Amino acid sequence: MQFALKKYQHAPAHLFLDEGYYFFTGAVYQKRRLLTTAKTKEIFIEYLFRFIEKYCWELFEWVVLDNHYHFLCKIAESLKMPIVINSLHKTTAFHIKKELNLQIKPFWYQYWDRCIRNDKHYFETATYILYNPIKHEYVDDLKDYPFSSFPIRYQQEKENLKANFLEYKPQYISYYDDIDDF
Repeated sequence: MQFALKKYQHAPAHLFLDEGYYFFTGAVYQKRRLLTTAKTKEIFIEYLFRFIEKYCWELFEWVVLDNHYHFLCKIAESLKMPIVINSLHKTTAFHIKKELNLQIKPFWYQYWDRCIRNDKHYFETATYILYNPIKHEYVDDLKDYPFSSFPIRYQQEKENLKANFLEYKPQYISYYDDIDDF
């Protein structure tokens, strides 16, 4: 297993850990709402899945919102992390700008990553990602937001998902208090 910590002058430090679990988030420059259409979100999701497969990462949870995204995955070769994310940003910016007929630079601001420390951290992070559409008031029911891994996970493993939500919910979330109709 390879391990490295790289520090950069104008970017956050990155911990590189092969076969590690990572939380990623990225935002559109100046938090502009450029991912508001279904098509722009679908473009991002399509290329996220392509790059995940190309670099042999394993994707667990993901969400795409109007001006940012989050995802949780396991990384095979950690030193390729900046290449993968920069390629994802470059490719999605090109296709989304083409879709929206935009001539702006930059499109993406940066990305942030966090190495997952343990099981508790993993499930808290997964819950945070899945809950984001409610946090940002896109929907009242997570099953109604198609640009997230939640609807798929709900279909595949409703009871495990419910148990994880109840055990690892962030303290500020009231959504889980009414989880009987989950």
